[in-house]
Amino acid sequence: MKIANLILIIGLVMSFSSKASLITFSNDSSSYLNGDSIELEIFISNANPEIDFLEVVWGFDDSLFDFDTLSITDSVFDNSYLDDAFALGDELVLQLGLLANWDSVLGTSFKLGTFSFIALEDGMSSPELVLIDILAQNFDGDDISATSVPAPPTLAILCIAGLVLLRKRVL
Repeated sequence: MKIANLILIIGLVMSFSSKASLITFSNDSSSYLNGDSIELEIFISNANPEIDFLEVVWGFDDSLFDFDTLSITDSVFDNSYLDDAFALGDELVLQLGLLANWDSVLGTSFKLGTFSFIALEDGMSSPELVLIDILAQNFDGDDISATSVPAPPTLAILCIAGLVLLRKRVL
């Protein structure tokens, strides 16, 4: 009985494990002066291959930073029908439309491109982007998860644990 409980606990822990963030950033320096250009590289990790359209909204301090441009990589440009980023006050919106089978070329983890900001004060570090909202849709226009679905082994472990517990109770 203790082994079955252990298997059940391990299965639950695995099913609730945290996922890495879909989008991560890497900045080009630790400190900037007023008027300096700030380059944030954008990386996509573990994206759902069913994504057709992705919209991500971040909050940032627009009194310290001014959003300038989005430059996407050539490989993403070649596999997308829409790539846009714009600021609405203190929110930064990224919209990305991907062509069918984009994942066969890009994979599900890739460098998207670079956000450019302008520092509005001396001594600033890179902008802190706080995720506000994320929308992902498939090719049928249905809302989907932006990250890949967890692997089936977690479900299999839970099923095995349930069967072991059921078998113990019957015996």
